[in-house]
Amino acid sequence: MIKKEKPTWYIVTFHIIMTAIIFPFFGLLAGYFLIKFFGNMLQSGTLVIIKDIISIGFFFLGVMYSLIYIDKKILIKKPLNCSKNAILMFTILILYVWSVHIANNPNTIAMVYNTLFYGIIFLIFFIMTRQYFTKLAQNSKDSGK
Repeated sequence: MIKKEKPTWYIVTFHIIMTAIIFPFFGLLAGYFLIKFFGNMLQSGTLVIIKDIISIGFFFLGVMYSLIYIDKKILIKKPLNCSKNAILMFTILILYVWSVHIANNPNTIAMVYNTLFYGIIFLIFFIMTRQYFTKLAQNSKDSGK
């Protein structure tokens, strides 16, 4: 299979869309069905925690899928630029979503919970994205010797 070279903006956009929109949407659907089928059996706090764990799981799957797809299909000339731009764009996006949730429910428990939730999501994205593109940059330097 021949990889096609794509510009940095394309790679970053694809990575963000997969990890922040497509897979989290399926996580929301799974959370909806969880509430639909188990809503009467579990306490609301327990449902929220389980729903958020499912969301984090789908987010993790989205990052994995995106990076695996990029690895198999796309030739990347500037992996460190992709990493920096993806992390920057995701940071802006996650801070915006976090601030909207904090503004909608400005109490201490919600602030701590949302900070923890979005912090975990950010760390997953940051660590996996940075590791992948750093490894890719190192491999391209090694193969250039």
